[in-house]
Amino acid sequence: GENVAGGKLKEAGTSHWMTPNEGATNSSGFTALPSGSRNYDGAYNGIGNGGYWWSSTEYSTSAAYSGSMHYVSSSVSRGGDYKRSGFSVRCLKDK
Repeated sequence: GENVAGGKLKEAGTSHWMTPNEGATNSSGFTALPSGSRNYDGAYNGIGNGGYWWSSTEYSTSAAYSGSMHYVSSSVSRGGDYKRSGFSVRCLKDK
């Protein structure tokens, strides 16, 4: 569930994530990195302590759903933000 999914998605260790990188095992193979985000005003924040990813689903013309993980938690948080914000994307290649 959501309470442990972040740990299974995050890169293990503290090479990129801040200590304690709670629950991180990367058992899913996703290797989530703490890229932070870019606010709608252009300022960057959270590099090293959190990762934010867009989903392909929008909930309005100006906003889309997203997921996030943080160094002090093993959970995944779901939410949304304005599309003018800068979050990471994960590209998948069809076989």
